[in-house]
Amino acid sequence: MESLIKKNPDIVRLFLLLTIFGILYMAGLHQPVVIDYDEGFYAEISREMFMQNEYLVPSLNGENNFEKPPMLYWGQMLGYKLFGINAFGARIINALAGLALVLLIFLIGKKPLGAKTSFRASLILGSSIFFVYLSRIAMTDMLLTLFFTLCLYFAWKAIERSSQNESGTVYFWIACAFAGLAMLTKGAIGILFPAVAVFLYLITLGRLRILFQPSWLIPGIIILVAIGFSWYLLLGFNHPEGFSFMKELFIKHHFQRFSKPMEGHSGPIYFYLVVFLAGFMPWSAFTPLAAYHSPYRDSSNERVRFLRFFLIFSLVTFVFFSIAATKLPNYICPALPGIALLTATIFDQNKTKGKYGWLAAQYSAVLLVLGLGIFCFIAPAIVAYLPQILGEKALKAPILAEPIHLGYTPYICGAIFIMTAFFLVIAGRKKLPSSLFTALSISALVITGILFLVGLPVYDGLVNRPLTKVAQQASIKTPENGRIVLLEAGSRPSVNFYSHRKTVDASIHYPEGLRKLFQEKNIQVGITTEYYLTKLNQAGIKTERLFADRGYVLFRLLIDDTGTSPRGK
Repeated sequence: MESLIKKNPDIVRLFLLLTIFGILYMAGLHQPVVIDYDEGFYAEISREMFMQNEYLVPSLNGENNFEKPPMLYWGQMLGYKLFGINAFGARIINALAGLALVLLIFLIGKKPLGAKTSFRASLILGSSIFFVYLSRIAMTDMLLTLFFTLCLYFAWKAIERSSQNESGTVYFWIACAFAGLAMLTKGAIGILFPAVAVFLYLITLGRLRILFQPSWLIPGIIILVAIGFSWYLLLGFNHPEGFSFMKELFIKHHFQRFSKPMEGHSGPIYFYLVVFLAGFMPWSAFTPLAAYHSPYRDSSNERVRFLRFFLIFSLVTFVFFSIAATKLPNYICPALPGIALLTATIFDQNKTKGKYGWLAAQYSAVLLVLGLGIFCFIAPAIVAYLPQILGEKALKAPILAEPIHLGYTPYICGAIFIMTAFFLVIAGRKKLPSSLFTALSISALVITGILFLVGLPVYDGLVNRPLTKVAQQASIKTPENGRIVLLEAGSRPSVNFYSHRKTVDASIHYPEGLRKLFQEKNIQVGITTEYYLTKLNQAGIKTERLFADRGYVLFRLLIDDTGTSPRGK
């Protein structure tokens, strides 16, 4: 066995990556319920398409929805086919994409960076908090990042071969194919980001002209259109309203998202810096050090060229979304592979002794982990005082309708995090980057394992699962073609997902409209919160409470023979 390991170290590394991250991304993947808004949005659209055997027209709550192209929906439909319509079926495509990315980083970085460095990059990427989160939730970002990374690698190979007077044509065509898949995942940025990165990279090499070779450009555009525009063209020619959907997809959800905040998702220009520092911990403490020590100017070095290309793409992603008006944390996921590759290079050094940068990075990582541990200890106290902190707003929060009991979980997690911080301090005393990397890897895996396999189920039980239980009860009392009223409950596609019913929004400020809804034959029940049910009763509208769980209530409006609701409490 030992000789086999020595002869095939790369196979061993791949096996370790597959085992560690296969467990981390898929263990308990079915347990947290589908959450609102984004995950519920994607899961429900794919469920409706799956039930209707529809592959072209996405729909949400029975109405056409063209916010995103269908690549994620198709992947989720396959998940439903194999594993059933449930949270696991919705998420498995993302978990597999995350796992594939971890393996891919090792495989593509092995030649230019060396096997050890690329293995470290895979561990860094795969164990970062934000990457684990996006691998365990049903959203577009992980698939998009996978296609981007493949596109970048083959584009880089094409440029490398051309620089060596070899044909890079086929590699460029493959890059265009993956850009097309990225466009089917999230629209125009699937082409825009790789194109800008390639353009800027070629400028740094002084070889911009190779991009415009007819053997590259013309077939590349044909491949890009054939794949990337396939759904857009098929839908436009087959949909009764033609290409009108392009207005919603590109004008509203591309240009308007960039030019003005949508759905309240705004933020300062440094928003993603904060997201990166927290989401990439503990590795984010070492990224500035790696950036400082990394050579950028030696274009004759393959290692430098490889890092430069991926970092240009990461910077394009980071800068674009930083200046965009609409900001969501998950938008910078495509930048993470390049940052992981860069961060891994700092651990190639032989010693850390006497280097203040190393000390600063090490103790920054320690403080991040220590802070997480301290937060776990004070979390129960914060939760206990939330009603006083939030004041009147607390009355509207379903989670605060009942006392919150976190048990010993926060204290156990906090103790482990604090011990992990001390473990990092001890490992750093050896002054060896390799020893520190091992300690950081173990720490990162411990942190993410606890957060997602221990902490998340507790959070899910308090915040998300109660609404799911109410939605499932609502489906029992609602005919298949019926609708469920959502009274002041906000946008809740998870209710559609778990009830398999359509929903209709209602406002407490228009009681007559609410009465009219309940007079319809296909509406039997509604979902609201304890706060708004009380308000409804105080307004003299009589209701029947059918089921309740932690602040969410399933109710029926009592209608008399005259078609009105009896007044009373």
